[in-house]
Amino acid sequence: MVEIPWKKLPTKLPDVSWQSALRWAGYPTFFVLCFVVFAYWTFPYERLRDRLIEEADERGYELEIIDLSPSRLSGVTLEGVRLVLPGKGDEPPVDILFEELTVRVSLLSALSDTKSFSFDAELAGGDAQGDVAFGEDNFEVEAEFSDIELKQIPALRRFTMIPVTGKLDGEIALTMPGDIGESNGSVALTIEALSIGDGKTKVDIPDWGGLTLDEADAGDLEIQATIEEGTIDIESFKADGKDLKLDVLGNVRLGRPMMRSQLNLMLKAKIEDSYKERSPKIATMIEIASAGDAYKAALAPDGSLQYKITGSPAGRMRPQGAGNQPFRAPALTAK
Repeated sequence: MVEIPWKKLPTKLPDVSWQSALRWAGYPTFFVLCFVVFAYWTFPYERLRDRLIEEADERGYELEIIDLSPSRLSGVTLEGVRLVLPGKGDEPPVDILFEELTVRVSLLSALSDTKSFSFDAELAGGDAQGDVAFGEDNFEVEAEFSDIELKQIPALRRFTMIPVTGKLDGEIALTMPGDIGESNGSVALTIEALSIGDGKTKVDIPDWGGLTLDEADAGDLEIQATIEEGTIDIESFKADGKDLKLDVLGNVRLGRPMMRSQLNLMLKAKIEDSYKERSPKIATMIEIASAGDAYKAALAPDGSLQYKITGSPAGRMRPQGAGNQPFRAPALTAK
């Protein structure tokens, strides 16, 4: 048995100052920090750009990126981004353009199932910025828009089906959990100097075929809505232009996919005489339509056309003439 010489062991630890301890601890920390910074700034971003383009091509998209560079510690900045989405059926492909797009990932979100990131984009002559988080079946977004020129967004035509111009500003907040019926949020948007039609592009109008619509001044469009328990309550959707006046009230019950959402709206539109005088084509259409029962059912005492719109964009929306009804939001339908 080996006898341990206890009397020869030190009875106390060496006297080391906090300054010395911090200095020695700082050496490996500094090394790790230098390694991270070096790896970050020497990362092969050109290869990442090429990989993104390859991934898009495999999914049937066309992607162009002029330059990709680091942004702070957890982000990248893409310049000259062009994404081309294939058209559906006979529709032409749609271009989405970004002058510059910066995306930063939340490092803490890497430890959870819900990933979150922030974005800052320069597009269509304006800016868009916000935060996005998404998981396996949940989605959350907060976004701000400033000076976005609608005519510079070709993809918008897929939703409007008619040429529109104007400058978009405002905010959107949406929280969409797994159960879409529990979605909440708000919308506050303004489109300055909204105009509809361009006198060149053909628009498919039921019972009329493909026609061109002369540009109509709709003024400023103000949109205010709240989203509670999966239902969008439209508090204001109003434009008061020289040629066209619009007003919409009602609600939209969200569905998955979004095109299956259920509309329950009251729409009121008035075409001013000044527009009819400037556009003989529109004046002739209105004169012919005014002899029909559908037009008479929609004609309100003030000369505007009023419709109740129900149904789903994915199915068949059913506009019904409601000229003899008071203009107010339809009652919320039961779930």
